[in-house]
Amino acid sequence: MYMRQPAIIFFLICLAFSCVPSEEEPSDKRFRLLKSTGIDFQNTLDYTEDVNPYTFKNFYNGGGVGVGDINNDGFPDVFFCGNMVSNRLYLNKGTSSEVGIAFEDITESAGLLSENVWSTGVTFVDINYDGWMDIYVCKSGPPGGPNRRNSLYINNRDLTFREEAEKYGLDNLGLSTHASFFDYDRDGDLDCYLLNNSIRSVGGYDLIKDQREIPDSLGGNMLLRNDDNRFVDVSAQAGIYSSSIGFGLGVTISDIDMDGWLDIYVSNDFFERDYLYINQQNGTFAESLTSYMTEISMGSMGADIADLNNDGYNEVFVTEMLPERHDRVMSKASFEGWDKYQLQVQQGYYHQFGRNALQLNNRNGTFSEVSRLAGVEATDWSWGALIFDMNNDGHSDLFVANGIYKDLLDQDYINFMANPDAIRKMLQDDGNAIKKLIDMIPSEPLANYAYENQGNLEFKNAASDWGLDQLTFSNGSAYADLDNDGDLDLLLNNVNMPAFVYENRTNGQGNNFISIKLQGKGRNPNAIGSKVWVYGGGRGWSRELTPMRGFQSSVDQRLHFGLGTLDRIDSVVIQWPDGRESRKLEVDVNRLVEISYASLTDTRVPGLNERKGTFQAVDPSVVPYLHTENTYVDFDRDRLLFDMASNEGPCACKGDVNGDGLEDVYLGGARGQAGRIYFQQRNGTFIEGQRFDAEAGSEDTDCAFSDFERDGDLDLIVASGGSEFTGLSLELRDRIYTNIGGKFQLMPEALPGTELRSTGTVAVSDFDGDGYPDLFLGDRLKPQYFGLPVSGHLFQNKGDGTFHEVTEEIAPLKEIGMITAAQWADIDGDGDEDLLLAGEWMPLKVFINQDGSFTESLEAGFSNSSGMYHTLQVADVDGDGDVDVLAGNNGTNSRFRATIDAPMRIYVGDFDRNGSIEHITAYYRDGAYFPMIQLKDLIKQLPGMKKKFLRYEAYKEANMTDVFTPEQLEGAVTYEIVDLETSLYLNDGSGIFTKAALPREAQFSPVYAISAGDYNGDGKMDFVLGGNQHMAKPETGIYAGSYGQLFLGAGNGDFRYTYPNESGISTTGDVRSILEVNTNGRPLLLFLKNNDQPYIVTY
Repeated sequence: MYMRQPAIIFFLICLAFSCVPSEEEPSDKRFRLLKSTGIDFQNTLDYTEDVNPYTFKNFYNGGGVGVGDINNDGFPDVFFCGNMVSNRLYLNKGTSSEVGIAFEDITESAGLLSENVWSTGVTFVDINYDGWMDIYVCKSGPPGGPNRRNSLYINNRDLTFREEAEKYGLDNLGLSTHASFFDYDRDGDLDCYLLNNSIRSVGGYDLIKDQREIPDSLGGNMLLRNDDNRFVDVSAQAGIYSSSIGFGLGVTISDIDMDGWLDIYVSNDFFERDYLYINQQNGTFAESLTSYMTEISMGSMGADIADLNNDGYNEVFVTEMLPERHDRVMSKASFEGWDKYQLQVQQGYYHQFGRNALQLNNRNGTFSEVSRLAGVEATDWSWGALIFDMNNDGHSDLFVANGIYKDLLDQDYINFMANPDAIRKMLQDDGNAIKKLIDMIPSEPLANYAYENQGNLEFKNAASDWGLDQLTFSNGSAYADLDNDGDLDLLLNNVNMPAFVYENRTNGQGNNFISIKLQGKGRNPNAIGSKVWVYGGGRGWSRELTPMRGFQSSVDQRLHFGLGTLDRIDSVVIQWPDGRESRKLEVDVNRLVEISYASLTDTRVPGLNERKGTFQAVDPSVVPYLHTENTYVDFDRDRLLFDMASNEGPCACKGDVNGDGLEDVYLGGARGQAGRIYFQQRNGTFIEGQRFDAEAGSEDTDCAFSDFERDGDLDLIVASGGSEFTGLSLELRDRIYTNIGGKFQLMPEALPGTELRSTGTVAVSDFDGDGYPDLFLGDRLKPQYFGLPVSGHLFQNKGDGTFHEVTEEIAPLKEIGMITAAQWADIDGDGDEDLLLAGEWMPLKVFINQDGSFTESLEAGFSNSSGMYHTLQVADVDGDGDVDVLAGNNGTNSRFRATIDAPMRIYVGDFDRNGSIEHITAYYRDGAYFPMIQLKDLIKQLPGMKKKFLRYEAYKEANMTDVFTPEQLEGAVTYEIVDLETSLYLNDGSGIFTKAALPREAQFSPVYAISAGDYNGDGKMDFVLGGNQHMAKPETGIYAGSYGQLFLGAGNGDFRYTYPNESGISTTGDVRSILEVNTNGRPLLLFLKNNDQPYIVTY
């Protein structure tokens, strides 16, 4: 869990009986919390001097809940794990009950009463393949404590059980969390992955490299192979990490790579990253997480894997601890600093961030993390994660069980604990000091989350609407159709309050379902590991039979499909654990269907065929260039930033500079790296030509070729910028080079004036119509004064390749914003080129050319476009003969939210009157603006705030008028953002634009580069996006959801997103330019990436 402080790793008690409803919930809700079911389990925890959160870090992790039919009557029975209380087994009374869902506690008669046993996870499995469910219970408890060996209860077929873990080799002595049984080697029996949690305390580690390679026989995870019903540890030979830093909290089995062999996902708490083990089909696994995912949760907890968008490919959902409410973010959350995060990455602990992770399957062996886009990233202290269709509408929903008794991350409490003198005095003066420390910690029960899947990666928290918003401290959770009425009910294991049984009342409300029970063969009678597809009405759904899910829990082993209004199933296709496949045709809905392996008929699973990509990858050595970013950390100077502005290269431009008829390229360098020309060869490769070493101290931010002197060859302009310079740095000079026989020579006097600016963009146009190319240069920012508005500049060519500025005479471009992109185009169709601008914290702007003078068009349709733009592209995307606009914005897969009704705002001013400029980002809520910056960062930037906010309690609900005086706010410059979407604006032919929606995938990351063209040869305009931003504050996390994206056009302004397996584009990293170059009959698209070599494709 990302925000835990190693010195305060303990969980503490708070009885919460007031949270328990006194009567059943109203029947108009989708779920009803049942009061009287016969389930009276309560996982009561109390600490002692010997057993408490100081001696046992997992003291309050709670227990799981499992579901399985122990007597084969068709009704699922329920097992609850207790920590300091006995486990309990409840027999489902089924249709014999006259009061609906009802259970009988048979724990004692079944021989399952447990004393002095700390149980965690539970799994129902037919271990001896006799057709009767057995129960495997994982145990934990204080290290060195008794009764820690896991238990295996064999079903005697008479509602009693006998314990035989030792006989089967499953009596592990570690701190076990959960176990998952599956046939990883396809030998027909069930093997076991045993998830353990390290015995050592977290404070005993640091970020030492390769610790996961050192095995730990007690604390390490284990892969146990089933050898004739004796489980043998094969972890080392199978490639499974079994170290003491595997603080495992979740294990989920799924065929991630769609090869028919089951893979393993392990979610690890604290600093260790998660593991993704890909089955190599030879008894071994390859741990491959960093090849599949670009970013993950920091303190991963529960997890589930299932298909969320009904495309046949599974997504991965992992829970963490980020609060949703502003007051809790500001008072309970603590995030890693930049240096600690960088060390974490360098030492092999990867890109981990404090939020839930929703990994969208890109269908090519990669995932895009889209939790922020989907709105499911923040569910507070979360444990169980379950994916299932809660309303039978055909879309799988998300359920998150959360809560912790004491807010151990309360920042005021942490500050108190950091005072050694106060702690020492308390320990010396009071024999009950531990209790007093516990009593000091605030406590707040929280509602669980139920996200309704509305399609298109849009989720709505429906917990309140559905009757699931009781305030709880929930841990394990499981779903099952307890009453066999065709919808999935819900079970919760709570701490210090009764367990919850929710009855789902969806049945009869118009949506249909199908439930499928599989009958396997031999030593896997329940066909664990099978995959089922259901098809009908042009739609398809898929499920995997891996019942061990969420957190320490296991779910109903019947596969449930919500079907919406579909009333007839065309086919059901089953892929059995051994890889063979069968099909059942024409299946009725609203019933349980049993399908047996014995009825196998060979078939083939449809709909998952590989397609040939529109683009094909090209060896990057074709252009032997490596961008090398200089080391500069914007956050060291400005702690109020959320991402850096010093990594906006490389820039790129093309032209035939040596007159051989081939397109050459200029690729810009970072500070300390010379930009250089690459000459194209006849075979379509490039060789390095001229290096601009004399100007290597500058940061190249943009460039363009043009014949400025009208002498028949191409000259070059290179813009200089970046945030690491002062306003007096000569390295900020923009540069014009004249072409002399294919060699470039700097013309120091070509651009006038002594003012030094951080330029963000350059655009060339003969805007005065005299036949000579003129220039626009846009200021990106004012060095050392981020947030203050800067200007655009127009330079008129004197006719000899030198320029003079004419901005004040012809265009209102002074202090218009922080400009990142400019395009010249005939916007209004009058035959001359107008100027289109984009930037950060500003709207799109159009300046209409009227005989060489410019007037801003206020009627262009951009009045509600204010955003955080990085790039522009103009093209006739709808084929109507005019120029449309593609604007690359920050996207919506981020912490930031902005709409017309709730804009984001930035306040820029010298708030402490010390001569420096600060900027405060704020968001709108309930009629006021609230700062987004954490108090510790605010104090570091504005030390005077420490006196005003002595405690986080005072800051957590403070809005901008509470933080700053009226005089401070009145003296500040403010800007607002209302739109963060990368967008298409369609031109009506007269320069009036209308925003047209793009596919949601366009919002996966900030867009820094756009290329438009007909890439699939159908005569219609398509476009490609590139982006991402890794130089972001750990608090917000990186933005890495894009692998390069192709959108195919329909010719009318509509576009279809193509996944990487169809587009052929798949690259990680921060794309800053896309340059199309024609080479020897084939076009190349060069994706120029920050601090990396190019990624190159052709079509």
